[in-house]
Amino acid sequence: MKKLSHQLIGSLCLLLLVMAQIGCEKAEDFLDKKSTNSLDETTVFADSAHTMDFLGGVYHGLFIWRVSGPSNGVENILVAVTDEAEQRYPAAGMLETQILTGSFGGTFNSYINDSWSFLYTHIRLANIYLKHVDGSPLSASLKKRTKQETRFLRAYFYARLMEGWGGVPLMGDTVFDLNSSAGGGRNTYAECVDYVISELDAVAPDLPLTYSGLNYGRVTKGAALALKARVLLFAASPLYNGGSVADKPELKELTAYPTHDPSRWQKALEACQAVVDLGIYELETDNETKPGNGFYEMFLERVNKEYILAYMMGPNVYLEQFNMPPSRGYWNSYHRCPTQELVDAFPMLNGKAIDDPTSGYDPANPYEGRDPRFYYSIIYNGSLYFNRNGRAMKPVWTYEGASPDGIVPVSSGGATHTGYYYRKMSDEQIPYRGGGNTNRCLPIMRYGSLLLDLAEAANETGNIPLALDQLIEIRKRAGIEPGGDSMYGLPANPSQDETRELIRRERFIELAFEGYRFFDIRRWKAGDIIDEKYTHGMRILKDGNDFTYERIEVRKHVFKENLYLFPIPFDEVSINRDLLQNPGW
Repeated sequence: MKKLSHQLIGSLCLLLLVMAQIGCEKAEDFLDKKSTNSLDETTVFADSAHTMDFLGGVYHGLFIWRVSGPSNGVENILVAVTDEAEQRYPAAGMLETQILTGSFGGTFNSYINDSWSFLYTHIRLANIYLKHVDGSPLSASLKKRTKQETRFLRAYFYARLMEGWGGVPLMGDTVFDLNSSAGGGRNTYAECVDYVISELDAVAPDLPLTYSGLNYGRVTKGAALALKARVLLFAASPLYNGGSVADKPELKELTAYPTHDPSRWQKALEACQAVVDLGIYELETDNETKPGNGFYEMFLERVNKEYILAYMMGPNVYLEQFNMPPSRGYWNSYHRCPTQELVDAFPMLNGKAIDDPTSGYDPANPYEGRDPRFYYSIIYNGSLYFNRNGRAMKPVWTYEGASPDGIVPVSSGGATHTGYYYRKMSDEQIPYRGGGNTNRCLPIMRYGSLLLDLAEAANETGNIPLALDQLIEIRKRAGIEPGGDSMYGLPANPSQDETRELIRRERFIELAFEGYRFFDIRRWKAGDIIDEKYTHGMRILKDGNDFTYERIEVRKHVFKENLYLFPIPFDEVSINRDLLQNPGW
């Protein structure tokens, strides 16, 4: 059995801290906080309420790497090291700067180490629950169900480790303590995939399809099947499907499958289809209120038919707090500014790309007639957004010289330096300060992303019509016009390569700021194509009532091949010489 160092296995103090932070009493959220005192493993699992609270602590691990917000994980930062967004501060000590320049200093190492340790700590918490729950006073049926929930959560934590590091040490059901000696190496990537898939296959039949009331938000059968599809999609992708960047044979099998096998795409396709076949999920659609309104409202609803798994939260202004422009109440170092690359990816209302001469795009009026998702995702010059001063919808001005929201040089931290602000998942009627809350819960897996996974797997198996069907469903919900051929702006008979690019662009648009882009670029093995270039913004000048638009360079991104996978924490490699380091570190 593999063993890890003391840094990874954590301590009882951390265990009790997590346990004390999470509770399940309030009706609105089984993850709401409550206080516990003077507890240890014996007393926790002698009480049914404390036992369930402990499981809530395991659920807390779902917060790793989710969405563009201020968590201590890494993924909230990673939106700003791709072509998706730019960071606010240019300081050398910022994590984004270290990644973009390839300097990989102390801040980078700290975030990587914390994320690795966070995931392994929650794997350990899951193992503690599985070790003790049978001796708790929970009913037999509740013990059975919550053990399956816990096994899912553990599989999820491993899946996230695999996305960041490739093959990692598998701990099984063992709970290592502080006296455990370090030793043992990494499992191969294939072994990790097999383990996670076997766990998900084992738990899925015993998990409910849906929950309601106090239990809403717990792991379901659909979540298990969707995670399986996600893991198999990664396993089929170029970086992992025989595409390791390692040159040493022993590292190749740790970081990927040693050889390419196209049948892995078929496995991913079948796993995606299994989620669809449940018949319980659908895209949140409302094109009657206004085009694409379902895409907007979905992110503000606690309960909807699109979310497969979400991080449960009480009423909040979580994203409004950290993403609004200065004029709307808050601005700090967590803010990311959308790039011109992302803006340009949104098609026109007719579904045609802006570089299509028949699209109707007007460079002198670049924000008119665009895909409705653009207006729900990006704050641009002239966007209407609620202003608590006067309590009305007012324009946000991002032109040069506009105070306080206008574009500033990249060397300044005062406002946007791309000409845009983040809007997606925020409620345009609720200011950070001044009253009101949303009912949002942060999406982890949703049906829209599953359909895009299905489209990608279908295309790679040669089933282009099935792939296009998924894109049509996504675009239909977005409020794009169907056109005379009902193709929603898509070409009628694209090649496989053309369809691949259509799918990748649709993922860029549909899943913006949801934590997918960084890992998509890497699993596609496209870092040198997408990341090794300048990002751009829009410099806008105002003359009377007229505006002129100039596309500008914002920052040069440097891509280094070693960043296809994160480094194993250096302290771990130093303590355990069997723990081989990833390529290039």
